[in-house]
Amino acid sequence: MLKHLHIENIALLDTADLDFDKGMLVLTGETGAGKSIIVTALALALGSRAEREYIRHGEDRATVTATFGVSQMPAAYRKQFADCIVDGTITVTREIARDGNSRVRVNDTASSLGRLRDIVSPLAEILGQHANQMLMDEANHLGFLDRFGSLEQLREEVALLYESWDKASAEYKRTVARRDQLVEERELLLYQKAEIEKANLRSNEEDALLRERKILDSSRALASCAAQIEQILGGDENAVVQQIRFARKELEKMAAVDSSLEPQLAELIDLDYRVEELRRFVEQYGGSIPDDPARLEEINERLDEIYKLKKKFGGTVDAVLEHLDAINLKLANRPDIDTHIAHLEKEQARLFERYSGKARDLSGLRRKAADYLHTLVVKELAELAIEGANFECEFISEMDPQGVEIGTKKLRPFPHGLETGHFLFSANKGEPLKSLVKTASGGEISRVLLALKAAEKKNNNLARSLLVFDEVDVGIGGQTAFEVAKKLKRLSEETQVMVVTHLHQIARLADHHFVATKTSKRGRRAVIEVRKLGATQIKSELDRMVALP
Repeated sequence: MLKHLHIENIALLDTADLDFDKGMLVLTGETGAGKSIIVTALALALGSRAEREYIRHGEDRATVTATFGVSQMPAAYRKQFADCIVDGTITVTREIARDGNSRVRVNDTASSLGRLRDIVSPLAEILGQHANQMLMDEANHLGFLDRFGSLEQLREEVALLYESWDKASAEYKRTVARRDQLVEERELLLYQKAEIEKANLRSNEEDALLRERKILDSSRALASCAAQIEQILGGDENAVVQQIRFARKELEKMAAVDSSLEPQLAELIDLDYRVEELRRFVEQYGGSIPDDPARLEEINERLDEIYKLKKKFGGTVDAVLEHLDAINLKLANRPDIDTHIAHLEKEQARLFERYSGKARDLSGLRRKAADYLHTLVVKELAELAIEGANFECEFISEMDPQGVEIGTKKLRPFPHGLETGHFLFSANKGEPLKSLVKTASGGEISRVLLALKAAEKKNNNLARSLLVFDEVDVGIGGQTAFEVAKKLKRLSEETQVMVVTHLHQIARLADHHFVATKTSKRGRRAVIEVRKLGATQIKSELDRMVALP
């Protein structure tokens, strides 16, 4: 139930604070007085699209705050949104900024627009000319029925299963169509895998082979250099080693006389050892230099093999190894094609069976709901001064030899189930049922919509706790308007009802009466004011509505 509505800087409305109570509320006023602004503001609080044009001229932002009492909502709702409920109420605030920085808050906590809609959509519904237009589109009729029968969740499950089955079926068909291509792709992957694995590559192998080849290519030059170095260091009595040893003997004589030379003698002794060590290393190195043409040929062949793989698979040995990893991953995810096709066929068949089961359940429940809706709507229409009215939901299915089997028929599957549906209507007893869209007048459409909402309320405990009827009474008058008023009054006994109307017949039965007026003082802009009327004021407003002097 809507308890309070605060509006600030919406269109011509400067500010308004309105308190509401249970029962039937009406909002009246002259054409153009601003009644629709209240509905627009409430729609914003319910999560409708915000336009900067809604902001009052000269202001930077507009604000709507709505407080809903939720104590009478079902326990499941109160449990789901327990974190949003404070003292039995939920307060939502919608702020629209001209610079585009709009905000949504629930009990002063920032919220997303999607979250806001989840919270408030079970609380209130606005039925205006748009709702009439929806009823005039047969594509929406099945949705009306599903909502009446509380079948929306099952319909969503059917849609999700259809989507999963459709994707699996499409993948199966694509795979079968590409069987030969996929076989070739797998054979190529297997060939490349065998080619790389046979080479048995190692990350640092190429560098090691290049170093070894360089040595083999220069083996004679290296041996010659080593021999010359060995000759210089210790080849004859004039060699470096012999000269150092001669100097060492002389320095030993000197140190025997002058002990201060002992550090230098120690350095020379160490140099003698190191030069001799270097000579022996060069000698050993020269003797170990390989001269192996067969090994050189083997290395060249291996490097050529590595070069070909690098050129083919990425430019480096690491890239070749990474390509092998990628091949193994693809092969793991792409098993033998016949096995893969068999798996896809089994999967799409499994999903189709699940879809079929849910779709059959949905079809059966729809037909039960349609029968009950027929009973309730015919009764409601009789109370709305269409005594001989008849109303039914006609289902249309398409035959499909590959479709879902129901009895002796196979029906084509759709995301919304196994059938489409539209409402049939007759306003006069004995007249045949025809398309509601093609036969009903504007006034009849309004009453059918009201009958549908009343039927929904009787059948569905989750029907909205606030229903707003925004001039859905267009096209009716006289006794019919009075019957509509009585229906709205009875509906308000269980659901808070707000009606924007020009009909005094409806306004007379209201529990609470609000009026919108537009005033304009000389030299100043027009301003809209909305206020609740007292008993004397209500009489004056009703006199205005029937044009009494």
